[in-house]
Amino acid sequence: MNKNELLEYIDSNSTTIAIFKNKVRTEQEAKNKKRQPAKCWNEAKIERAVDKFTDDFIGNIYDKLYKGVKANRNTPRDKWIEFIETNEILDSLEESVSMMEIGED
Repeated sequence: MNKNELLEYIDSNSTTIAIFKNKVRTEQEAKNKKRQPAKCWNEAKIERAVDKFTDDFIGNIYDKLYKGVKANRNTPRDKWIEFIETNEILDSLEESVSMMEIGED
């Protein structure tokens, strides 16, 4: 399983990605309101920032799962899914992201 397949799997089987993107988008829009008018971002730039944060988020999850699954590039997708389901990764992710606060302290 690669990062894109993992993103697809998580997105298809939980609301984690939607919740994460919504939180990041809300934070980016709040930051944008504080910018000077000439420096405000348009929607496309905000969405690119959301996509970048999401890609980094999935990358971190992938790296941790890769170690947990003890994967290599030939590890079948079924082994990944079995590990994710056995360890209730999607439930944990969804709960963590729901409680996550994104933004400046």
